[in-house]
Amino acid sequence: MMRLFNLTRWPTPSVFLLAGGTAATFAFVTVNLFSQAMASLAFLRKFGWTAIQHGALWQVGELILWGSLALACWLVFKICERVLEDRYFDWAHRRDRDG
Repeated sequence: MMRLFNLTRWPTPSVFLLAGGTAATFAFVTVNLFSQAMASLAFLRKFGWTAIQHGALWQVGELILWGSLALACWLVFKICERVLEDRYFDWAHRRDRDG
């Protein structure tokens, strides 16, 4: 199971596709996330218990989950980016040495 998470063993096109997929997911998830969170908190602050009764607390929980998903996508993208950079630099150094 841990071999699945070892991206250094994945083929380069697969790492590239994973990076693209997580970047696209990150972009989709974070659209208006900040403005929605601020509006929800302002609604809670203004209306208090009435806002909680109407589900504002549930919405804040959902926003936290969406934010966590966005953070996870960003982390996976950065890991993929690092793996691809390492592969490129290894290739470039090998080429300079052999060339």
